Amino acid sequence: MTELTPKRVFISVAEDSADLHAAALIRTAAEVLPHCRFYGLTGPRMRAAGVETIADLTSHAAMLAGIVSVVGRAWRTVRLVERSWRSDPPDLVVLLDSPELHLRLAKRAKRRGLPVLYYIAPQTWAARQRRNKQIAENVDRLACILPFEQDYFRRASIQAEYVGHPLFETLRYEAPQPEVGDRLWADGHPVVALLPGSRRHVIDAMLPLQLEVIRHLRAAGTSLTAAISCVSPQRRDQIQWHLSASGESADVIVDGNASLLTACDLALVASGTATLQVAFYRKPMIVMYDAGPLLSVFHRLFGRLVIRTPHLALVNVLAQRRIVPEFMPFVRDTEAVAKTAAQLLSDDAWRRLMIRQLDEVVAPLEHSEASDNVCQMIAQMLR
Repeated sequence: MTELTPKRVFISVAEDSADLHAAALIRTAAEVLPHCRFYGLTGPRMRAAGVETIADLTSHAAMLAGIVSVVGRAWRTVRLVERSWRSDPPDLVVLLDSPELHLRLAKRAKRRGLPVLYYIAPQTWAARQRRNKQIAENVDRLACILPFEQDYFRRASIQAEYVGHPLFETLRYEAPQPEVGDRLWADGHPVVALLPGSRRHVIDAMLPLQLEVIRHLRAAGTSLTAAISCVSPQRRDQIQWHLSASGESADVIVDGNASLLTACDLALVASGTATLQVAFYRKPMIVMYDAGPLLSVFHRLFGRLVIRTPHLALVNVLAQRRIVPEFMPFVRDTEAVAKTAAQLLSDDAWRRLMIRQLDEVVAPLEHSEASDNVCQMIAQMLR
């Protein structure tokens, strides 16, 4: 890329977390790739960073099979993207996460001869390994955020490169608010943090189960202070509704995970990247996820044929052993979760062991410079 030649980069996200990481990438690119102009399918953070938008799919993001409904609603948007590529082809296509949507876009980009960089690799090592063929055919370079993924994808003839995990770029600069900790510690009870996720349907599925665990703990005589993570003001009413329906008491901490995780003694966390956030603060955790009754039937019949990893919680996958309890992909018995939580709150030896093991997992990832490394890949591809 010469200094005088402007480059058009199409960039696409379909989920809130990808919007966060893409915005960090855009801010870095503004410094190191000043002649790149980004446009595409954006979220609010990307637009705030100056990305021209065609459409926003992040408000419809979903987990597991739910993302298919995003694709269903997005066909009109995909056609709009293809029209934009016909009239004004980009020099590079950058796709983040959301393989149900982005592997389709990658295929369309390759048909048009557009180079494709895929950032945040699909987790085919866990399930749907057949997608590796699609990736090899339609993705020119794959930027992986987990250390073991580079070798895994290279064995499938995919040009993969480990760039670091973008989450830790954000966490390094977050500071807790002391007044939040003072409020949570006021009664002198252990603080249990509930992290029910960021997506509306995941909160609807997970928060009632997490509140049931709190009810079981209190019914068994465990004194505690409960606090719920609310990732944005837009989710406050939803969380308050579930809290009122449960009859339990808990603080709701809006956009304050640094404060909440600094103060807590135990976290009940919905499966996903949030488990790494809890691990960053070296806090004992129980990972939960419930995919619903329809997928429960499918899992009983075919789960062993689809799921390729013995562990589902990300920290356990990285550790290659079970260091934190995981109740997933279905929560069969919240009382069993509560018994595990009670043991973790009272067993200092187990807590110390888990904290030490979490440190072993997280320490190698903490100094990730994912945005810088992806910008280097963009520069190389644009040459």
